[in-house]
Amino acid sequence: MKFFIPDVESPELAEELLKSIKTLAKNTLGWETTDRRIFRVDYYHKGIYHVAEVGKVTDANNEPVIAILESHAYLVCTPTRGVLMDMPMLVGTDAVSSIEDFED
Repeated sequence: MKFFIPDVESPELAEELLKSIKTLAKNTLGWETTDRRIFRVDYYHKGIYHVAEVGKVTDANNEPVIAILESHAYLVCTPTRGVLMDMPMLVGTDAVSSIEDFED
């Protein structure tokens, strides 16, 4: 899967939005993020299996996943968690069962 941001037509606008999401993550958490482009993360939270996939609604908060960033934890960004406001949902590296990156 080639990198995309849901509902953003232009690759240039997708890059700008990704940059602003990374800035918000840094401002709210104080963490730098890597340049890794993550498409999907499968993980467990409190013993429950969850999937966060860019472009699909996650059952963790019933919002579409806009981006997934890598830092000290994986940062799942949805409209109200890490894109428009607030900090992203945090997924600990030890909770992840699999990761799928976007293709280059």
